[in-house]
Amino acid sequence: MKRARNPKWSFVVMRGADKTVKQFHVSKRSVVVIPTVAVLAVSGWIASLQMQATDEIDGLEEQLSNQTAQFTQTVSGKDEAIVSLQQELLQLSRQAQEMKQKLIELQELENKLKQFIEKYGSGIAPPGSETRTSYSSPLMGGNARQLASLAQYTGLDLQALSGMVDAMEISMEQTLRHAQARRETVDGYPSGWPTRSRQLTSGFGYRKDPFSGKTAFHAGIDITGKLGDPVFSAAEGTVTETGIDGVFGKYIVIEHLGGLKTTYMHLKQIEAKEGDLVVRGEKIGLLGSSGRSTGPHLHFQILQQSEPVNPLKYLALVKEN
Repeated sequence: MKRARNPKWSFVVMRGADKTVKQFHVSKRSVVVIPTVAVLAVSGWIASLQMQATDEIDGLEEQLSNQTAQFTQTVSGKDEAIVSLQQELLQLSRQAQEMKQKLIELQELENKLKQFIEKYGSGIAPPGSETRTSYSSPLMGGNARQLASLAQYTGLDLQALSGMVDAMEISMEQTLRHAQARRETVDGYPSGWPTRSRQLTSGFGYRKDPFSGKTAFHAGIDITGKLGDPVFSAAEGTVTETGIDGVFGKYIVIEHLGGLKTTYMHLKQIEAKEGDLVVRGEKIGLLGSSGRSTGPHLHFQILQQSEPVNPLKYLALVKEN
């Protein structure tokens, strides 16, 4: 029995009317296998392209991830730098505000010191002293406004400039305290004129006694005035004694610094009390003619360590209007 022959497929290729016709015979198996192989080849090529594309995509994704991480790190660093700059700006702003406040306080302190010196700068030294109080302002002439530019030209920062202002403030406070302490000491010297009148009827030293006609030592000065005129304390001090005496009349004794005492005699009225703290220029009584007196006047004397001294040496310190 004969085996059946595999059927074949015939393909005719016609290239033109005047050309020969070519005929190809292909088996049925080949017709099936060739397309299959072609499909497999194309599929393999496509799979290869997909794998290559996948590798490229993975590489791009990794590169993108690295760039994103670097960008994130850069942005984070910039954010930290911005936050740091903001904090520095806030700190500088606070320092500037503190500096402004310090300059205001320093200016106020300077004004107080200047007013104090202007008020008490002349004629406050005790007898025999040639000390003159003066003050040179570190802020006058607009220099306070130049302190900020000073930092720029000298390379100082606000903190260093603040230290300078603090040192100036301490120095000025010490100067003011010393001036006030000196003024308190000076206020203890009896240099304030005790009456409105400046007219003397009798000076310090030996004179002819108006009652006996004999030469006698006069331990104070006599200042004439109207009956009932006010009598003032010549200095700051404590009233240690008041009373009435047949010779002194109504009198007041005030104790001051440095062992000094002032006595006010022949008063019409005593208005101060023992133990009172009085200041220079405070009213303590009324001018009169009590005791051994020939008319309305104030007998004013100063004792230093219980010894009488010439009051005019102290009263000469007063600048008369």
